[in-house]
Amino acid sequence: MTETTILLLASLAVIALMAILIYVASRHPASMIENIAEIRRGLDLLLASNRNIEATLKRHGYVLFDAHKKIHEVVTKGLAKPPR
Repeated sequence: MTETTILLLASLAVIALMAILIYVASRHPASMIENIAEIRRGLDLLLASNRNIEATLKRHGYVLFDAHKKIHEVVTKGLAKPPR
């Protein structure tokens, strides 16, 4: 093999490697965008379920507060001194 042949083969290898890198780099952003979109959908689902739980807890809190007020009124009236 002569120096020229080795130089040509080395150049061909570098060109092939660059072509592969360019191909992989061009495909990678699309894959990243798809992954980001999938993560976002998952987060949206988690947030939606979290909002549902939060709304349910708020409603339960209102019910408990109303029950507390009613029980407090009854107990307060029951503990009042009877008239003489």
